[in-house]
Amino acid sequence: MESIKEIIAKNLVELRRAKKYTQQDLARELNYSDKAISRWEHAETLPDIETLCKICDLYGVKFEYLLQKEQPKKNNPYVIKTDIVNKIIILLIALASLWLSFITAYIYNNIILGTNKWQFFIWALPLSAILCLVCNAFFFQSKLFNIIAASALCWTALLTIYIELLEHNIWMLFILGVPLQILVLLTAALKSKNEQSTPYSRG
Repeated sequence: MESIKEIIAKNLVELRRAKKYTQQDLARELNYSDKAISRWEHAETLPDIETLCKICDLYGVKFEYLLQKEQPKKNNPYVIKTDIVNKIIILLIALASLWLSFITAYIYNNIILGTNKWQFFIWALPLSAILCLVCNAFFFQSKLFNIIAASALCWTALLTIYIELLEHNIWMLFILGVPLQILVLLTAALKSKNEQSTPYSRG
């Protein structure tokens, strides 16, 4: 008969693999050593209650999930349903609201003021990228999405400046996009390296 420690260890392994985390990935998330993670998963020791709760939050399960010997494949009452769809909808609503405000302002300028300033819409591009960065920071915490949004911000900001100064034809401005793009990629890589080299204070 499996002990509680063995059941928890088995569930920890299954949850980590389902999340596609390595032991090193989980160690970085929890600020433990990978050796500590290995001991937990081999039922040699168990993390404290606070750490178990952090693990449950990370994997989106209730604490009771860890104690279940057999997990139902469907409608598991201990699995917390993610609200990723709602977060995506919120992002889309925010983007739609941003563009609606620009369209409204354009129509106002066109009809009331009699100016047809189509360049006005270009400003919505970098602002949309900024909005994506903010939503990613609060909702998704996705490194890939962050790289894409930051890259979009760099290039659309350059495009906006170019369009605003179109009569000067400063096309060489886009050369700045190359080091900016490299900077975005290096920043993302540097963050990853820092996480890997962070000294573990426990375990």
